[in-house]
Amino acid sequence: MKKLIYLGLLTSSVLALEFQPLGYESIGMGGAGVANASGSVASYYNPALLAKRRYTVEISVGAGIGIREINLVDHIDKLANDYDLTDTIDTISHNAPKSHSNTQETIDNINGALNEIYALSVGNGLSIMPTAEVGFQIGNFGLAVYGLGEASARAVIDRQHLYLIFKADEKDGGGYYYYYPGKDKNDPNSDIYGATDYDSYKKYSLEYALDNNLTYIDLNGLAIAEVPVSYATKFDMNGFDLSVGASIKYIEGVTYKSIVSLGTDSNDLEDELDGGDKESSNYGLDLGILISNDNFNLGLVGKYLNSPKFKTIDGYPDEEIKPMIRGGVNFSFGDMVDFAMDIDLTTNKTGIKGYDSQYIGGGINFRPASWFSLRMGAMRNMVADEEGTILTAGLGFGLKWIQFDIAAQASTETGTYDGNEIPRYMKVNAALISRWGSK
Repeated sequence: MKKLIYLGLLTSSVLALEFQPLGYESIGMGGAGVANASGSVASYYNPALLAKRRYTVEISVGAGIGIREINLVDHIDKLANDYDLTDTIDTISHNAPKSHSNTQETIDNINGALNEIYALSVGNGLSIMPTAEVGFQIGNFGLAVYGLGEASARAVIDRQHLYLIFKADEKDGGGYYYYYPGKDKNDPNSDIYGATDYDSYKKYSLEYALDNNLTYIDLNGLAIAEVPVSYATKFDMNGFDLSVGASIKYIEGVTYKSIVSLGTDSNDLEDELDGGDKESSNYGLDLGILISNDNFNLGLVGKYLNSPKFKTIDGYPDEEIKPMIRGGVNFSFGDMVDFAMDIDLTTNKTGIKGYDSQYIGGGINFRPASWFSLRMGAMRNMVADEEGTILTAGLGFGLKWIQFDIAAQASTETGTYDGNEIPRYMKVNAALISRWGSK
């Protein structure tokens, strides 16, 4: 798993991308940014915000990493380490059709392993989501380099092939098939084999599924480094302003595809990352609008409107980033307090197949002094309940021309890793910001 994170951070070897929180203010405000993001990250959230800039020049440099873990790591580590799935299956298969030939340890291991596989079969996944950004806003122009990745692992379980049916070794009468346990299927400690046939083996056997890649761990991902060039202009509409903006961006992408044995420890997934990557490039188009007055912003952005595609290794279709539409609103109460909220208007694919995201979130930015700001908020996935509510917070401090910012997000729903509870979703981000001039 260390290499998954490492490659993701380099954006060099990491399926679909969702609308990830990025930058320093938005992460602490429930992911909201379409109507309130600062100039140096406006190219990412809504290029129309460049016409509503707060400063003549703003520069930001930041990096973050997010993790989404749903019902995967603890189970596959138990399969690999506690129950030794691969060797246990081989042992029981090798002993067929000898009765009373498996040790109590082997019997306990196979029963424990089956429990873990059943648990995985209801849905699972792990995503490592790194981000990095260097953003420049000069007047109404924006230029940036954004690194975004989603490296994912998922245990694919064929729920029909969960029976212990084995093909006998050649020396023990190859071509014969046995189910286990044969004496009493309701007795987990029964150590008797029963005769069956090839059709049952092919249709129901866990061993067959493992050997023929019907049950496996799927590794996939997409990492992009995009360079947007953005511009916005503002029109006076008699009582409010209408700003429109666009970003044209060059995108360098790397896709990754591979499958590995279900009996692989999570820390060994890094050894399976070589040889499945493919590099290609494309371009992207983002368009945004902003309706505003002195204290109110209403924004709408469409990202990746041209659905850019990136090549994959032979045998797989190209990866496509689907268009993302998001709306946002921001209320300002003087120079001290901002309230912002965003909502995804499209359902976005994540790296975990079958797990989609469509977030609503918002928060408050409180600036009691020019050198200090405090943010808090919450967000929630409207199309999946596994994460619960994600709580967010952040703070920034320093002088106008150099400020340090840190922000974090953590879900209220937890999972288990190595016997400890961990949030099913979490993200941290750190950034440096420099501002010059005034509005």
